[in-house]
Amino acid sequence: MQIDKIVQFPELKAEYNREQAERSWKINRIVAPVSILFPVILILFSDHINFPYVYHKMFLGRMYAIVLGTIVVFSSLIPKFKNQGQFFSFLLFLGFNLMAAHLSGVMNNDNSVLLYWVFASVIGCGLLPLSLPYTIAVVVLSFVYYFVIYFSSGFLPDVSFRMTIINVGSASIVAMAFKAAQARIQEREFLFRRGLTKANEEIEKLNDKLKDENIHLNMELEVAKHIQTLVLPQKDDYHDFVDLNISCLMIPADEVGGDYFDTISFRDSGIITIGDVTDHGLHSGLIMMMVHTAIRVLSQIEKDDIEKIFKIINKLLYDFRYKTSDHRIMTLIILKYLGNGTFLLTGQHESLLIVGKDGSVQNISSLDYGMFAGLEADVEEYTDTLHFEIKEDDVLILYTDGLTEAMDNANTEFGITGIINAVLPVRNKSTDVIKSAIIKACLAHIGNEKIYDDMSLLVIKKNKER
Repeated sequence: MQIDKIVQFPELKAEYNREQAERSWKINRIVAPVSILFPVILILFSDHINFPYVYHKMFLGRMYAIVLGTIVVFSSLIPKFKNQGQFFSFLLFLGFNLMAAHLSGVMNNDNSVLLYWVFASVIGCGLLPLSLPYTIAVVVLSFVYYFVIYFSSGFLPDVSFRMTIINVGSASIVAMAFKAAQARIQEREFLFRRGLTKANEEIEKLNDKLKDENIHLNMELEVAKHIQTLVLPQKDDYHDFVDLNISCLMIPADEVGGDYFDTISFRDSGIITIGDVTDHGLHSGLIMMMVHTAIRVLSQIEKDDIEKIFKIINKLLYDFRYKTSDHRIMTLIILKYLGNGTFLLTGQHESLLIVGKDGSVQNISSLDYGMFAGLEADVEEYTDTLHFEIKEDDVLILYTDGLTEAMDNANTEFGITGIINAVLPVRNKSTDVIKSAIIKACLAHIGNEKIYDDMSLLVIKKNKER
């Protein structure tokens, strides 16, 4: 909508006119008393002395300004006339111009009167906040009245007559041109203020709405965080493994994250999973919860074929990503515990660390046994399995990248080295002690820096059968 056309809208035009009327009403309080005082002073101290021969004829002209000025004074004191301020400004300007026209007509265009009329025209036409139609009406009525008085006084058109018309007319036209430009500026200024007011109102509404939405969103995030915590394995889940001692922990970042791990025990065997949905936020958390539920169900149906479980999860995530036009994929490894410290691995995630009782360290990469879940519809050619074994008192460590990529104030990552250095001194302790040592070392490394990603950790130790 163009700014030069918006004022043509009725509601805006009405508001603009009301504002101009109120402005004129306030100015009338100051100008109207002056319009009375000025001719009264001239009547008392000037006219009968300087122009005794036309004193009585001049008196009628003075009365135009005095009477109309008095009406305007009273109107400016009555609030209900606030919206009629333009009309009363019209009466005020008309009184001054009729006085000038009358004096010029009865005094045969005396130079002093001509100067006054030009001055009054410039002030009234150019500076008085009166609308252009009202201004034109005053000028036309003044000239009509001037012609009537001039010719009824018995004067004939001469040079001074023509000069009066030219000087007053040209001054009025120039002043009205200035008024038209001024009115244009005032309209733009009004629209600008109106736009700012409307924008501020919209901003306040949006702020209120945003506050409500933030409260609602915070409640949803709290619920999502709570659900995320609930789906993590409880002690009963990982204490049911016959010969494994498991300790696990997730330290969430500020947002709901996509870290996932689970332990599903079948007493003498079981399934252990860990993964990480890309990105953060509620959406990643929902994908994590969906995967958690699917693996829980599939582990009861396909517990002997973890490759098939991985392929189904992959297809589930791919279809979900395609349907929702989402970019999120997931790293995921599935471990099938076969008993006696033997594991079968499939999928792709961070590497696995095995810290031996003697202090030896194995770093097992998962890159060759799967790919990102949800990236391709069919991952048959990418999946494979790996058998590995941990001996009694060996420690198997599973983690997400939030742990290894945690940075200090020098942008140095905690890394796999940080995990190994934290584990070695306590490798012969319980899994709870080992877990605490890793987390403590990582938090000490971070210091006062912010945790930007969830940190998940599973510590698994091969014990004698309990």
